[in-house]
Amino acid sequence: MSMFSKFDQDLKHAGGCLHKAADMFFHPIGEDIFHNWDHNHPPFPGPKLTKVKLECKKEEKKEEKVEVKCEETKVVVKCEEKCKTETKCCSGSHCHCCCTCHCCPPPPPPPPPAPTCFRVYPCFKVLEKVECAETEWAPTMKDYTADKVWQLHVYLPGVGKDKVFVDICDGTLFVHGEGIFHTHCGMWPEHIEHCCDCTRKEPTCFCKKFKLPGDCKSKDAHVEFEKEVLVVRIMRG
Repeated sequence: MSMFSKFDQDLKHAGGCLHKAADMFFHPIGEDIFHNWDHNHPPFPGPKLTKVKLECKKEEKKEEKVEVKCEETKVVVKCEEKCKTETKCCSGSHCHCCCTCHCCPPPPPPPPPAPTCFRVYPCFKVLEKVECAETEWAPTMKDYTADKVWQLHVYLPGVGKDKVFVDICDGTLFVHGEGIFHTHCGMWPEHIEHCCDCTRKEPTCFCKKFKLPGDCKSKDAHVEFEKEVLVVRIMRG
């Protein structure tokens, strides 16, 4: 048993004074001169006798981990019955006919319109337009129209192949360039072929146009220049 087991009781009998309680504890015999000696000092208060339980253990709060589950929400867009095709070009599947979607690249631009003016001789070349006015003089030319083909013969004696051009613009064929004009012989009718041995020949610019039949395939025009005769052949259909 501890020597301080009755300390609380002694302190209570001493009126709460530590000095009296100490004298009574260390000098328990009443005949002892120090058992009940004069106490002129003010009472020294001791600790309160109430028992207080001090809980030193701190409970650690456990942090609860809250897992948030994000559920993917699928949005279904109902379109009209006529829209049955879906375009799958992004992560989701949705219809592109009734909503604006920026996930796909823009559609390609429409193709340019087909050219209506182009050169078929001496090489194929697209033209913006043909500016050529008919001249008073032109070499002898004859056109032939059949069911499946349209032809033109141009007689160019003494003319180089790089001096003549054939253009087609909006259904009209243009033959222009530089020909040889016989100044000494003068003008000859178109239905008569001119052939002479005169030496009075002058290079002269010319231009003549022909209206093509509506069913001619102008892009498939075939042109030949052999033995001083230019032949233009265009299939019909």
